[in-house]
Amino acid sequence: MRKRPYGDADYVLTLFTREYGKITAFAKNAKTSRKRFGGRLEPFVLFRVRFRERPGDMKFVEDLETIEVFRRLMEDIELFMWGSFLSESVEILLPKESPNEDMFSLFADTLREIDAGKSAMPLVLGFQLGALSLSGYGPSLDACAECGGETGKGARFSIRKGGALCAGCAEGLQNGTPYSGDFLKDRESMEIHLGRVLRYIKLFLRFTEYHTEKKLNSSKFIEELKI
Repeated sequence: MRKRPYGDADYVLTLFTREYGKITAFAKNAKTSRKRFGGRLEPFVLFRVRFRERPGDMKFVEDLETIEVFRRLMEDIELFMWGSFLSESVEILLPKESPNEDMFSLFADTLREIDAGKSAMPLVLGFQLGALSLSGYGPSLDACAECGGETGKGARFSIRKGGALCAGCAEGLQNGTPYSGDFLKDRESMEIHLGRVLRYIKLFLRFTEYHTEKKLNSSKFIEELKI
């Protein structure tokens, strides 16, 4: 997910693993040992990692085996930014060393579909909703977050209140966003109305930042996107 230099030869890695969740590990001599690491310590490479632990839960990467490379995400700047957004979202939504196999599968499958050339934005929006739900931050989408009734026509979405509000509960609401739960379930409509998809992506981005109280580095890229 992320690497940062440590000293002259090492990297500190943030990895998202199926078995252990999000972990931090040292890759010693990674800057000089091409045989052990090669180009596998780059974003959007799925690999099998072997590491050893020392007292204090310190993890040291022994070696890596490449399983899959999402090359289009590495080479296309727009897809790279979408992939970075997904990666950052996982990083802020999950605590360290908390295994979440469903989140791992969602993350890998979404990257795989984007890399295969499918329309990125509907996939990103679907990932956002799935990731929020799997991490315990899921907004109320089908029932009013205030009264529990059906949202229906005239519904609005409130980030502060945690989800969709019916027309009655949304009356007088400041800064609420028009909301349609049916649209979020209609993949065919999403493929046609990408501008609307982008508005929902921005909405759930702000929802994520508000409820995690963390800022995503890629938010500036997304907020400036226009269709």
